[in-house]
Amino acid sequence: MTDWDHDVDVVVLGSGGAGLTAALTAAVSGASVEVYEKADTLGGTTAVSGGIMWIPAHNRGAGGELTIEDAMAYLHAQSLGYMDDDLVDTFVRTGGPMLDFVEQHSDIEFEVAEGFPDYKPELPGGLPGGGRSLHAKPVKLSELGDWRDRITSFPADFSNVGIDAETRARIHAIDDDTGDYCVAGTALIAGLLKALLDAGVVPQNDSRAVELIADPLGITGVRIEQGGKDIYVHARRGVVLGTGGFEWDERLVEAYLRGPMRGAVSPPNNTGDGLRMAMAHGADLANMGEAWWVPIVQIPGDTFEGHPRSRSVRLERTRPRSIIVNRSGKRFLNEAGEYNSMAGPFHFLDPKLGYANDPAWIVFDSIHLKHYGFLGVDPDGPVPDWFCQSADLAELGEKTGIDPDGLAATLAAWNANVTEERDPDFGRGASAYDGYWGDANAATPAGKTLGPIDTAPYYAVPVFIGAMGTKGGPRTDRDGRVLHVNGTAITGLFAAGNAMAGATGKAYGGAGGTLGPALVFGYRAGYAAATGHSAS
Repeated sequence: MTDWDHDVDVVVLGSGGAGLTAALTAAVSGASVEVYEKADTLGGTTAVSGGIMWIPAHNRGAGGELTIEDAMAYLHAQSLGYMDDDLVDTFVRTGGPMLDFVEQHSDIEFEVAEGFPDYKPELPGGLPGGGRSLHAKPVKLSELGDWRDRITSFPADFSNVGIDAETRARIHAIDDDTGDYCVAGTALIAGLLKALLDAGVVPQNDSRAVELIADPLGITGVRIEQGGKDIYVHARRGVVLGTGGFEWDERLVEAYLRGPMRGAVSPPNNTGDGLRMAMAHGADLANMGEAWWVPIVQIPGDTFEGHPRSRSVRLERTRPRSIIVNRSGKRFLNEAGEYNSMAGPFHFLDPKLGYANDPAWIVFDSIHLKHYGFLGVDPDGPVPDWFCQSADLAELGEKTGIDPDGLAATLAAWNANVTEERDPDFGRGASAYDGYWGDANAATPAGKTLGPIDTAPYYAVPVFIGAMGTKGGPRTDRDGRVLHVNGTAITGLFAAGNAMAGATGKAYGGAGGTLGPALVFGYRAGYAAATGHSAS
């Protein structure tokens, strides 16, 4: 019999969007709740994200109600048969009620990120004009008191690169001059945190969950490493795993992901803790080969908490006068397409060459650099050595290893095609999404992303496939109950966010396709843990 140090109804492990939503829902539903976070700050990956949530069916946009039927048709069109239909239907139907609940029980106000298109808007049910991506309005930090400085953040630096920076620009989210308001993912976490504190729930950081405690009837609690010692917390009604994915654990990445994953853009705390604890109790697993893929750049010397840092790259590969090529100098994808689908081309396995498109390079010319800058380098700023500045393609080949003849042939074909604003090879510029991150001053949709590369000096920067997080984990039912390998629910164990098997499988509906399901299943898991019933 375990000698418990704490006794509580619901224990939530992790303080990202999924975990805090689960904790708030459980607390509002009448349960006593404790939240444990392994890091010394709160918010996890959510806090450093753009804070966008993809909620495919709701009635909050100017264009009227977005229907469940259109949302399901759209997700099925891109699922490749890998979605759990019951979970997806639950996600779609619960999005609206989740938004209502969070707004009712916090100071958060959600609004549509206007004009943010779905990622594959040309598919049945897709929305080229947007409406399914929402974000929290700015939140006043001063109301958090001392907690305002305990939210996870990346350090400010010269390089305005990454999903957070890009999304802030697109939703016109700018911190006020006083520093009293926060936006994007920080606002979402701050709003949820304040609501929890108001409900009497005080999260504990520097507290890593290492073992789930069970009796013959199910999970009864958890062992936590805290302050150099172990504490045992009794969870009378359930434990919710909101610990994120496993993208920072090299062993798990190598064992499970379907191809190379060269770097994570999340904070380095997602090491599969929840996955291992659930596996130890026979949890069934799903979607383990998948991640929330994203092309990345790694700036020399750039680190965070002692780990090499990776940055998502979107603007530079979308704007005109840049392309991505492999070492043969050939293009292999639509550079302006949505990032998650780029894993397939990067993972192409040639029987002789291995991964033919790993590594790759973004190649651009002097006019691109002059007009747009690149990776945080101003248009008129000094060019770093790792840009591989070259007077011609031969020199570029010598510096990078790219075949100069292959690159010359690629550029000749590219320059000829873009004069007609077309890309017959990969269709760049054909989708409404392709130009979204491009040149806003271009006269045509294709012109936002297509342009010749013909003016020396030329530049090349290495680009790889990385991840915002992993998509695999314990299989769950519609209320976040973790399922055993025998198909039954493991009593007392729940999961949400990247700690659970992603409900949408390979599909990625639009901006916020990670956070939308995370909050929805956090809401459902918190309610089910607290009450034993399903949320509406």
